[in-house]
Amino acid sequence: MNKPTIFAFLAMMLYAATNVVLEEKFSKFNNLTIMCIYVLPVVLVAFVGRWLTKTSDPSFDFPVGNELIILIVLGFMWAAADYFYIGAYTNGGSLLTITSIMVMFPAVASIIKLVWTHGLPNMWQVSGYLLAACGMILVAKGSTAT
Repeated sequence: MNKPTIFAFLAMMLYAATNVVLEEKFSKFNNLTIMCIYVLPVVLVAFVGRWLTKTSDPSFDFPVGNELIILIVLGFMWAAADYFYIGAYTNGGSLLTITSIMVMFPAVASIIKLVWTHGLPNMWQVSGYLLAACGMILVAKGSTAT
């Protein structure tokens, strides 16, 4: 296995575990309260980890100019995404429903990338989008069935 595959797998495992804990222990709290607390370890780990591993590698340079502005906008987008994602739990969503909807991530990211690069989807992608939409309809239907 290569490093990106291992990192993606570990991220998936950690996100899965945090989703279970979020639903079971913290769904009664406000989204912003949760974000205020968990952002502290994120900042601490990022700065300490960066400081401990700092090298002369140019990837450690902070972005400047346009890239810095874009990165700041991404930070606000991540904060908004976290707010809504945590809100899905704090507003009564279930683990199965929320994580099933998140399965749409690759399809949505693919569409956004096609728009960004002015590309067109191929038939495999269109088929995947249709199957993903059918899956979401089934999940929504199953969530409302009694």
